[in-house]
Amino acid sequence: MLSKRGMLRLWQEIYAMTADVTPLGYDCGLLCDAICCQDWEAGVGIYLYPGEEMLLAGESWLERTWHDHRRYALSTSWDRGAWFVTCTDWCPRPIRPFGCRTFPLTADLREDGRWELIMDPNGLPICPLIQWGSVHLLQPTFRFTMEQAWKKLLAVAAIREEVMASSRRRRMRLHQGGRR
Repeated sequence: MLSKRGMLRLWQEIYAMTADVTPLGYDCGLLCDAICCQDWEAGVGIYLYPGEEMLLAGESWLERTWHDHRRYALSTSWDRGAWFVTCTDWCPRPIRPFGCRTFPLTADLREDGRWELIMDPNGLPICPLIQWGSVHLLQPTFRFTMEQAWKKLLAVAAIREEVMASSRRRRMRLHQGGRR
């Protein structure tokens, strides 16, 4: 288990390595009027991963809400919950949350421990890249960088457990015929 200082260093490394890569090599927000960077629907936001909140503490463009794992579909490994953030203003790109950096990709972790990057089905209603349906349409540099970032993050037990739990929920929804 990483110390608080170790987690902060890990997140600083992840933010540095993912700072300048984009899914298409240019601003993909030109395709959709940057809908994922706007308050396109009330209550839409993302969860911060364990330790990530240390990099974003005090940022006025984020509104934070604590989500208890008993009321929300979260892994119990997240210290009884997680920070859910919504944007109150346009975010400064260099400090955008990891969930925004990796979008439209997410990690999918299987029970046997193997994992891969997939298009995040939660973004299907808003993202043309996800609607097009292939990770191979994304820049190789973006895919490689996100693969390296996720590899480091999945070595952290709390993050790995949450990715496993969200992967299970995603497979369950797909098995039940739903996409969301």
